[in-house]
Amino acid sequence: MLRPRMAFLFLCIVFSLSCTGCDLLLRILQKEAAEERDLFGNGYGYNSKVERLQVLLEEVGYNPGTIDGEMGHRTREAVKSFQKGCGLKATGYVNKKTWQTLHRVYEADAVPKETDLKQIQSALKKTGFDPGPIDGKMGPKTKKAIKEFQKSKGLVQNGKVGPKTWRELHKWK
Repeated sequence: MLRPRMAFLFLCIVFSLSCTGCDLLLRILQKEAAEERDLFGNGYGYNSKVERLQVLLEEVGYNPGTIDGEMGHRTREAVKSFQKGCGLKATGYVNKKTWQTLHRVYEADAVPKETDLKQIQSALKKTGFDPGPIDGKMGPKTKKAIKEFQKSKGLVQNGKVGPKTWRELHKWK
């Protein structure tokens, strides 16, 4: 008789803990959603701030889908990928830290971690600029190829693959 009671008690504890975990997750997501509402307002229909978010995501190499000013599934996935690539908590919701990081990445003229140097070298090679071996290392040949590519596109020739250079290279990826 003791075993059925122990089993029942065990199941009650497991159920209680799992519900508490779900409740905790729900509270975290609600907090993230509330922070996003503070930044963007109501999330329904067209929103110029969401459109700006989509443009910035695309500029730094994360595809938000159609730039329509609506916070759809593709935009959420792009936000989540960006967060993951920048070492942020990947929730898919835009909080203040995500928004600031996105602006910093955009303004720093730097490619986020997720972008692979091998992809850059491969795109350079496809466009006719020799980056040397496709090895994921920023050597003198790769830097020279980036500068030559930038010159051909009328971009600042700094040898860094920032949002503008990446956008042009991304067409060849």
